[in-house]
Amino acid sequence: MDATKGQSLCHIEPLLGPVNGTDGLHTSCIMPVMIDKEADMNNQACDGITDAGKDLVLSCIKSQELRDHMRKYLYWPAPIIAGSLKTLDEKRTMLEQLRKEVSPELVEDIDSHLAQLNSALDMLHNIERDRGILLLHVMVYNEEERDADALDGPFPTASWEAAQALMKRYIEEYPEDDWSESYWKIDLYTPEDLHEHQTAQSSLAFAATKDGELIFLRDQRNNRTRKSYVESAWRNDSRRFCNSNEPIYTPWVPGDILKIDGRPFNHGPRFAIVLENDYEHTLRGQIWCAGPSKDHGVKEGSLSSGTYSDSLLDPFIPSALYTAECYTGELPDDCAFMLELSQMLHDNPDYGKQWSEGSVGHDCLQPYRKPANQSELDIRPDIFEFLDSQSIKEHLQRINYELTTPVAAFIVNCSHKATLQQKLEGWQKIIDNMPNCTMSRRNDTVVIPDFHAFLRNAIRQEKRKLAHFKRTGGRSLYFFEDYSWDRRGRCDLLYGPYSSYQKCFDAIWKELDGDNPKAIRITRRPIDPEEDHYADDMVLLNANGEVMSCDYRNKSEWDEAGTASDFEDMWFDIPTPFHAGDIVCNLQRPDKPMVLFDLQTWRSERVDKELASSVYKERLVQKADKLLRWHRYDGDTSDMYAYGCQVSSALHFPFYIGEPEGFLLDIDYYRKPLKSEERILYGVRAYVKGDLAVDSLVAMASACELQALAEKKARGFEDADGWLKDRYPELFDATADPFLEEDGGCASYT
Repeated sequence: MDATKGQSLCHIEPLLGPVNGTDGLHTSCIMPVMIDKEADMNNQACDGITDAGKDLVLSCIKSQELRDHMRKYLYWPAPIIAGSLKTLDEKRTMLEQLRKEVSPELVEDIDSHLAQLNSALDMLHNIERDRGILLLHVMVYNEEERDADALDGPFPTASWEAAQALMKRYIEEYPEDDWSESYWKIDLYTPEDLHEHQTAQSSLAFAATKDGELIFLRDQRNNRTRKSYVESAWRNDSRRFCNSNEPIYTPWVPGDILKIDGRPFNHGPRFAIVLENDYEHTLRGQIWCAGPSKDHGVKEGSLSSGTYSDSLLDPFIPSALYTAECYTGELPDDCAFMLELSQMLHDNPDYGKQWSEGSVGHDCLQPYRKPANQSELDIRPDIFEFLDSQSIKEHLQRINYELTTPVAAFIVNCSHKATLQQKLEGWQKIIDNMPNCTMSRRNDTVVIPDFHAFLRNAIRQEKRKLAHFKRTGGRSLYFFEDYSWDRRGRCDLLYGPYSSYQKCFDAIWKELDGDNPKAIRITRRPIDPEEDHYADDMVLLNANGEVMSCDYRNKSEWDEAGTASDFEDMWFDIPTPFHAGDIVCNLQRPDKPMVLFDLQTWRSERVDKELASSVYKERLVQKADKLLRWHRYDGDTSDMYAYGCQVSSALHFPFYIGEPEGFLLDIDYYRKPLKSEERILYGVRAYVKGDLAVDSLVAMASACELQALAEKKARGFEDADGWLKDRYPELFDATADPFLEEDGGCASYT
């Protein structure tokens, strides 16, 4: 039998796992295919069905708009009837009627459907004769899991008549139960299923309404081996009479909001917004849309395969084909993001493709986002003050950069000059003055459904961590050290132990009197460390003794749902004023200048404009957009760095090409003259801008290295023999007159 029977080749989809954005229980096995939508739709246009046959098939679809659109494209009508919400008996009758309204080439497919349905119903009605068993479950939508779950059962019966009686009796016994999102699942096991196979998998599974009307059938009789399962999945034979993922060519365009109501077999109504109406990265599922996810975020997926929703790919969840319709009414809170996104998509349909590929920031993921109000504008200067880089702060002010709530909180968190108390006050100011929002679409991270609640929890946790750090209970000892950049890691500068935080704090100013430390680190170490608390806890103080940060590692003592460490999993495209070739520095090491090559927030177009022609530029242009899309989807703070050239060792390795520890918000212009050993960076700057040839750069590098070496040796000579400067100034100054004897001539020796 032809594996593609009933489907054009571009519609074949192996049911081995969901596409992007679905649950993590499966692996996506769907390969990209470029589809010419118009050509494929025209291929399906067929005159082999009478108008009466089309009316019969389209009666299964709720939306009149969709019925009118699909009337031309009913090339294989049997699957539409088979997967509909009609009862199995109605489907059989409709298929028998359809046989009379189609051309001969379509009859074979209809007969195949009828044969499968008739044999399945025959097995159900004769289960007692065949000595099989039926297991009945009451399935209900689980609000917590946001998926179908077994509420009651299994109830075993030995015949279909007994099963019908049981369902009737159950309804009579619990008349007040809400069945709006509940149904019966009926598994049919043959003796072979129970005794001859390694796992007891039912041959047939049915889904029935509250009253026992059979709606869906899943036929698993041919799925006993891995090979047969894959072949059957490829043809979708097992799911012909449930959700078979039939492709949907619709009249809907990007920005349209759809209402989908698959009750009682699914939660409803659901809502989705069309991102693309010709999605080219799946074998089927021409509509790519987005909807709310069960973790309070936003999920994308195919409309036809159902991967847009937060439920598992249950075959008894009806296809959106039958109930989807365009919607313009009120939306629930978790769908409010669709309003702004809908307007953007209608204005620019290509935005959906950029949005789904991660090429643009998902500002619309903030469902409560409103235009900047006066309170937001009033606190913007206060937020900018948390920026350590004066250049970035001035740039954002100059371009009138509009802060979102997450970006504002992120800037506060990343400040190195702000004390912990100032950060807590900054976050509270954001809560009081900026709109609430969500953070979503972060790979392998926790979704933040309520950003204000997240910040409140972060404030509470930071206060608790510091309080726990100071409270010892006689089980910990305290130490401190001068943590200035040039003194870190020196064991001879570790002071302690002290029995309490206060005693340790008081001792700092006695022991370090006159040393003028720029930073002090206090370490708390448990006397008898437990398995869950074996590492050191640390508090960092500034020169005034104010707490800058607290790293308290006993995680069992606080709730991790919302801590400052979660900011490390965030990534933002924050504008900067820098260009390739600028001489900048990392403010955490302000004495180390570097020539900027590129930033991880630059797109390929920006890289192409910034850099002169080179192999480095060609490679970067090829990958910049892909990296940027990935960073928007999966990036964190480690992906917000600057790349460039830095002098690592002036005498042996004059260049270090790579990533010299330049976090985006820590970058600022280097405003001091370069030292002699650093002057090669001027040449690198000219080379990056395309004004200096590579041979000239090599020559300059050699000259700068020799000059730096000569100056270093001269300084060494002066340090060792500086006492000769008064008698022999010409040794130290080439412009000085040489020292002469009193007779005005050279000394002679006889």
